[in-house]
Amino acid sequence: MKILIVSPSLKLGGIERALTVLANHWSLSGVDVLFLSCLKNHVFYELEKDIKSIEPNFERSHGITDKLLFYPRLLLFIRREVKKNNPDRVLVFGDWFSPITLLALIGLKFPVYISDRTIPNYKFKFPIPQLKKWLYPKSAGFIAQTKRSKEYKEKIFGSKLRIEVIPNALPDLINDTEVNAQKSNKIIYVGRFAWEKDPEILIRSMAFVTKKHPNWVLEMAGTGPLLNPMKELVKTLNLESNIVFLGKVSQVATLYKSADVLVLPSVVEGFPNTLIEAMSFGLPCICFTDIPYEDIITPKVDGCVVSNRSAELLANAMMELIEDENLRVSMGKNAEGAVQRFAKDKIAQKLLDFMKV
Repeated sequence: MKILIVSPSLKLGGIERALTVLANHWSLSGVDVLFLSCLKNHVFYELEKDIKSIEPNFERSHGITDKLLFYPRLLLFIRREVKKNNPDRVLVFGDWFSPITLLALIGLKFPVYISDRTIPNYKFKFPIPQLKKWLYPKSAGFIAQTKRSKEYKEKIFGSKLRIEVIPNALPDLINDTEVNAQKSNKIIYVGRFAWEKDPEILIRSMAFVTKKHPNWVLEMAGTGPLLNPMKELVKTLNLESNIVFLGKVSQVATLYKSADVLVLPSVVEGFPNTLIEAMSFGLPCICFTDIPYEDIITPKVDGCVVSNRSAELLANAMMELIEDENLRVSMGKNAEGAVQRFAKDKIAQKLLDFMKV
């Protein structure tokens, strides 16, 4: 089977990471893979040598003329490359790039498999909702990351859209034997400093935690527009000795191995990759019910879920794990076992099976 993958780019990002994990695994398994990037010269993730990489010879800039010309050029570029390479299947992820690809290939008989990557009810501006309503039924299949996503799409499209729940694959971060890190009363956060991740509520929860457990620290890995405001908040709350900002971390595996608990306070997540990564290292995780935790965490078994968005309630969940080492260890072991269902060989094969029908 020849699969042409359409990706926004190869830069650092959730969609790009998910697609490169699949592309590289398939290529090593003997599948003929082509990787089409919609943006030029944005490379963070490496592709296997046998994968043909395709990128446009034009760039997207901020000028009005370039913005107006970019999407017509992109539509023609995708259509031309798909016709030229003649794949058996086309796979595309993204709430914008899925309808764009379907529009580019309209009238052609290539089976296109699509997947949205944000929360199901996210309010996109015109023309994305209108394009989805028109074009999604023309796809060969829709890949839902979570049960919530599938249920939402079924309400909109009914039997017009073939849907399968296939989550993201767990990437190979590093072999356990290569990591040697000592746990030391540490809670971690891994993610962007942006409104949808809500790092503020986690920082405020530490004000409650440190009153009872002053020897515990929170290490926060990541960058983003809210980084400096969060640093100021830490100073205001006098938490400088308990909260450390790490910036961008290249060896995230070492961070996972050295931690006792991970907290993901997000308001919005399409599929919370950070949870399955941390759980694969035996970390008990805490999140809110806002995100689709049901596909990943079994509350009180391999993690904790907080129902109401409150810094105090989040602190209570953190302190429950802080104060009970046996609970932390047992949840961590359960978590490590639970995420084996996200192994990339299983997810990659499930996708292949879905696209073979």
